[in-house]
Formats: sequence, structure tokens, C-alpha cells
Amino acid sequence: MAKDAAAGPWRKRPVTILWMLSFGQLISWGLIYYTFPLFVGPMGEELGWSRSGMFGALSAGLMVAGLSSIAVGAWIDRGHGRKLMTGGSLLAAGLLLWWPRIESLPLFYVLWLGLGACQAVLLYEPAFAIITRVYGPRYRQAILLMTFVGGLASTFGIPFTQFLIERVGWQSSLEVLAAINGALAVIHWLFIPGPKEKPVPIAETRPPTDGAQKKSPLAAAVRVPAFWGLVVAFAGYGLAFSAMSFHLIPLLDDRGVPTGVVMAIIALIGPMQVVGRVLLMVGQQHITTIQLGAGIYFAFPISMAMLALGVSDVYGLILFAIVYGVANGLITILRGMAVPEFIGPEGYGVVSGALTMPTNIMRAAGPILASLAWGAFGGYTPVLWGLAGIMLVAACGFAAAALLSKRSA
Repeated sequence: MAKDAAAGPWRKRPVTILWMLSFGQLISWGLIYYTFPLFVGPMGEELGWSRSGMFGALSAGLMVAGLSSIAVGAWIDRGHGRKLMTGGSLLAAGLLLWWPRIESLPLFYVLWLGLGACQAVLLYEPAFAIITRVYGPRYRQAILLMTFVGGLASTFGIPFTQFLIERVGWQSSLEVLAAINGALAVIHWLFIPGPKEKPVPIAETRPPTDGAQKKSPLAAAVRVPAFWGLVVAFAGYGLAFSAMSFHLIPLLDDRGVPTGVVMAIIALIGPMQVVGRVLLMVGQQHITTIQLGAGIYFAFPISMAMLALGVSDVYGLILFAIVYGVANGLITILRGMAVPEFIGPEGYGVVSGALTMPTNIMRAAGPILASLAWGAFGGYTPVLWGLAGIMLVAACGFAAAALLSKRSA
């Protein structure tokens, strides 16, 4: 996005704010979210902790992120995004410094409760809320660019962190990540608008008529039927996505897929997310939000059904990675666009946060529920069919949201 957007009384040009926030997504996703599994192995060997115990801390953090999302969105709507994201980066830096000094599993859970709070103020949803305040009606193009940059987070964060672990060990690697997040706090403070800088409205808002008292944006949103359709759509995705994220490697191992092929398939999913976003950037003028969602919610159950049917050859797995990766990359954009288009432009932050809360709660539950189902059924095939079914239910939720939003328009 080379040109400035709608003019606003910002200390910095909107395009500069967008690029700095996008860079922040690259760092926050790449170094806080995606790197956790890289530390599980060396920590388990050194400290003797179980893998399930450590992943439980991650789930607890995701739960905190979900429960915090409404409050975070409301604060951003009041113009406090700079304080929240700066404080989140500083807290993340401090917790990453503390991490290698922790020697008990309960304290590790406390650490991840804090990192979950950091994720609540640093990842896509708060960044989307801030960028809609800056870009107003041109938020769609801005979100596209932000997610394009953020889509490279795993491609950057995982190899970079693995390189550090191999060279300096996992403890020193966390200190490097802490320093980078500390520097990110400075960027957030310098470039995110403050409360005195007025937002650019997404659309013209209508004042209440007949002396009616104006409802809060969240109270108004939950009375819109499309809101509840989106709750089903995004919460179902959150559960299925997290289950796939943490169980895809053991699933392929169980089927005897060579380790090199497994790593190649995992590595392919990230770039496919970026490919999907590039294709959308090229064709955005010809694709509506409803068409985008229909394609995504068709692709997800298809990709999971492919694995459920026993696909394990290289070419079949490549096709799975393409379908799943492209859909996963595009749904992040869909989440950013659906709120103002299906529900309304007011209170973007708090309404988006209300949708994020059940999504992150289901994301926290996904790995645990998949593990329990695997144990109960003695294999991954029933789990995969269950995930495909969940995504079909999520697809119905999106279809209902689309129909109800059109009906109420």
C-alpha cells in the first residue's frame, strides 16, 4: 500500500503506522506464539517436565488471551491501543527473560498466564482494531497488507529461533527474544496513535431516533443475529485449527511418513498462507466477503477429510498443505472484515474482542480434546472426521451470519 489513506489527525502518516504495526505482527506472532514447541524438547530433557504438562501451560495462556479480549477491545475503542501494545511488548520481554530461570512447572504456568495476556494485546485482533481507527473505510486493504506481512511470522520466527537454540542454547535464545520484544515496545510507543488522536469513522453512524438511548456497541452487536453466526463460525475454526496445529506431526508419524517429508509438509503450510493472501490482494476488487468465507469454509473440511481418508503419500500431503494453508491464511483476513460488514462499524474493537473470546477458548481446548479423542478411539482417523464435522458446523454458522446480515441490511 504505497499511498496514504484517508486523512486523519495522526502524528505519523497512516501508511507508516500500518507498516510498523505489520512489522509488530511479524515479531509478536513469530517470536511469542509459534516458537513454543521449539523449547518443549530441550526443556523437557533438562528439567524433566512432561510434554503434556508444558502444553497445558500454553493452553492456559490461550485461555487468558480469550477471556481478556473483550476488555482489550473496549480499551482500544477508547484510544488506548498505544499503552496496551507497548505494555504488552514490555511485559513479554520481561517474561521471556524470566522463562529460563524458572525451575518449577507451576511457575511455568504463571509465566504463560502472563504471556497469554500479552497475546491478547499484541496479536491480530487488537492490531486490526487500531488500524480500522486509522484507515476508516479503507480498512480492508490495510488488513490485507498487515496479514500478508504477518503471514511470514512462522517462516521467520521458527527458523530464526531454532538457529539460536542450536548456537547458544534455549536459555540464551529466550534472552535474545526478550531483547527484540523490548525494542518492539519502543516502536509501538512511537507509532501507534494515542487517545487524543481521533479515529477515522468506517462509515457514517446514525444517531438514535425518537429520543432512544444509545446502546453500547457490544450490547447492540449481540442483538444482531449475524453476531451469533460468526461466534459459531470462528469458534469452530479455533478448535479445529489448534487441534491440527499440535497434532499434525504425531498424526503423520503414526502413519509412518518419513520425518523429512513431515517437516517439508509443515514448512509448506506457512508459505501457502501467504500465497492465499497474495491472491486475495490481486483479486480483492472481484471477491466479496461472503464469497471469501464460502471458499474458506468449503476448503477446511475438505482438507481434514483428505487426512481422514488416509492420505499419506507425498503428492497427496502436498495437496493437503496447499488447501489447508491457503484457507488458514485467508480466514485471518475474513475475521478482520466480517465484523464491520456483517454486524456494523461501531465499536470494532470490543465487538471483535467478543468474537475472539470464544475462538481463543476453543483454541485452548482443541489440543486437549483431540488428545482425549485419540485415546478414546485409539487413533487419529475418528478425530479427523470429528474435526471435519466441526468445520461443517462452523460453515453453517458463517452461512447463517451472511444470510442474516443481508436480511437485516
